[in-house]
Amino acid sequence: MVGLAREDIFARLGNLLAQMRWMNRFQLIFDFLMFYGAWQVFFGAQPAMMFGVAMSRTNAGVVTMLFALISWSFSGIRGNYRRQGRALISHLKGMRLSDEETAVVRQFK
Repeated sequence: MVGLAREDIFARLGNLLAQMRWMNRFQLIFDFLMFYGAWQVFFGAQPAMMFGVAMSRTNAGVVTMLFALISWSFSGIRGNYRRQGRALISHLKGMRLSDEETAVVRQFK
């Protein structure tokens, strides 16, 4: 990454921000599914009804745990994007940044 141009750094930061937004949306979906599954497991009837399918509470709990694992994975991916962004930002030390560039940099802190 030695010798990266300022424009290249901000183009990569922009791409990372877009990817982080998508990961955030996907994580929100799986968070909702996880809470839906937990609701069905803890407060639903026996057998638990998930997505129109009757299953035992054990199987519904496993499905809910898989949703939680997927959500946790998306969180880790977003964390990696944030670390990549901080590494790119480290190349900007000592440079004067415009207000727009400063706003982009703040989103990685």
